[in-house]
Amino acid sequence: MIHYSCDLCGGSLGKERYEANIEIAPKFDPDELIEDDLDADHLQQIADEISLMDSTDEFKLEETGSKTLKLDFCTSCARRFLKSPLNLAPASRVTFSKN
Repeated sequence: MIHYSCDLCGGSLGKERYEANIEIAPKFDPDELIEDDLDADHLQQIADEISLMDSTDEFKLEETGSKTLKLDFCTSCARRFLKSPLNLAPASRVTFSKN
């Protein structure tokens, strides 16, 4: 039997649960070039990376692929998540004194 718990409050979930699937993926816009992109010596950068790979035994590539998060919520936490998915408090309003 699979047991689900809320990813926000940690409470046990019964028959009624909500699921959120979030995908985080890198996006590149190749149409936007800046002057530094044109001035960079890309062949030298590649040569430096290859030299680094040859000089160290522990070479790890940075993980750049997409990631998918699967979250389970109880009813109240699902409502709270929908109101503020990033869990940010609303900005306080600026009030001016009456001088």
